[in-house]
Amino acid sequence: MDLIAICDHNCAGNAGAVCEAAAAIAGDFLQVIPGMEITTLEEAHVLALFPAVDDAMGASKVLADHLPPAGPGGNPFGNQLLMDAEGHVTGTVDRLLSFASGLGLTETVELVRRHHGLVIAAHVDRPSFSVISQLGFIPEDIDFDALEISAAGCARGEQDKFTHTGLPLITSSDAHFIQNIGDARTYFLLECPDIQEIKLALKGSCGRECRLA
Repeated sequence: MDLIAICDHNCAGNAGAVCEAAAAIAGDFLQVIPGMEITTLEEAHVLALFPAVDDAMGASKVLADHLPPAGPGGNPFGNQLLMDAEGHVTGTVDRLLSFASGLGLTETVELVRRHHGLVIAAHVDRPSFSVISQLGFIPEDIDFDALEISAAGCARGEQDKFTHTGLPLITSSDAHFIQNIGDARTYFLLECPDIQEIKLALKGSCGRECRLA
């Protein structure tokens, strides 16, 4: 793998540490895109990919204002740790990141766009927490950059059900454990690993390409 994205739920607080660790360990051989997996008011998951950590953190700070506070006793579901590049705990997040935000799908997309991000409808083939499962359809007024098919969905050929949308299709491991990173991959033909190049690849423009592995 040449390129991964770090997309914690509803927070980008650890994105900078992952980018720093990758640069220290792998140099130019592994690039990291800072992002988030945002849960909208409708409980649909949306992937947000940003060109820089500052963009991701800017969106994350706005999103935090629309998430329930953890309260004086902390998070009843367990601490949500913030780490540095060496793996040391630097703090905790005081919002309930497993909850839906107070931002609807349209507002979420607008937030990501204001911070120069790409917007991808996450695991649209799943029967829960996807745009289709929650709304029943893909809204025509939402300008998604791509649709994500889950790793399990790709193995079953679920991607064929979404070609009619005309939207680019990607897949990812959606790894919640380190050993699962890379279980599913999308191939990109790019001049360099950045958001603008990925955007061109999703559009199939200027000789850039993307395809499911």
